[in-house]
Amino acid sequence: MCTLLALRIAFGRRSAPVALLVVVGCGRLDQECRAVSGTANAFIADSERQRPRAGATPAETVKAELATAARYDRLAADLAALKVESSELAPEVRSYRELAEHSAAALRAVADALGRGDFEAARSKRIELDAAAKGEAPLVARINGICGTSKGDARAP
Repeated sequence: MCTLLALRIAFGRRSAPVALLVVVGCGRLDQECRAVSGTANAFIADSERQRPRAGATPAETVKAELATAARYDRLAADLAALKVESSELAPEVRSYRELAEHSAAALRAVADALGRGDFEAARSKRIELDAAAKGEAPLVARINGICGTSKGDARAP
């Protein structure tokens, strides 16, 4: 959309209002993309700092799952707080928020099952979480496509 600014030069003054709207719209999308990217990357950085250790006890795993659920809740709240109005980006951010909310709920269910000693229920919920998480990569790719970032430009949206 930003490349339409060149129309002003090609068609003279009449295209100036159209070009201005395109620049304004593009600027808004750019701001929204930076906000989403900053939010997602902060979540990723926080999660990387708090990785659960291998060989953790069930009690340590419960604590780690609940901490991760809290980070997903915070991600969902942060995404909801963003003012994303671009018609292309808004539904993807909504999907990302819903994925975060679903992940938080699934992690709390895993922690609850582990706390009760119901390892089969915990395994089942973990499989459900892992299946839902498979949708994250395509979602991030769509957001990156909208925002014009490649895999090399950003770790996440």
